[in-house]
Amino acid sequence: MRASTLLLLLLGSAGALAACATTAGPLFDDKRESYVQENDLSGKDSVHVREGRIYRGMPINHALAALGSPAGQDTTTTDGETRVEYTYRSRPNAFDPGNVPRAYVYAEEQAVVDWRGLDKIPRFDAYYEGGM
Repeated sequence: MRASTLLLLLLGSAGALAACATTAGPLFDDKRESYVQENDLSGKDSVHVREGRIYRGMPINHALAALGSPAGQDTTTTDGETRVEYTYRSRPNAFDPGNVPRAYVYAEEQAVVDWRGLDKIPRFDAYYEGGM
């Protein structure tokens, strides 16, 4: 009887841990899916938003939906052209709290023109360079 109780507790704990581990991803995926549905996206943009990816020329609102909210943004105007830099930061970790990698997404005329460092942010660890 004691072994069966212990087994039930172990299985219950494992199930609770599995549920906790999977909730962050689906919640963000639900936001992406909602954005796709609300904005009636199809084709290339819907695939990229759902997969959390961006490409050069993508409307910046779609890119922000794909990547999530940036930590900050900075706008510069040169020769009449406005460029917006969106900053993403990694969370500090206990091993090196001073080393917080940053990534940047650049937009001009409401479209993505470039990005830098997305591969250094853990939540973008599967990110590819080059775009489609």
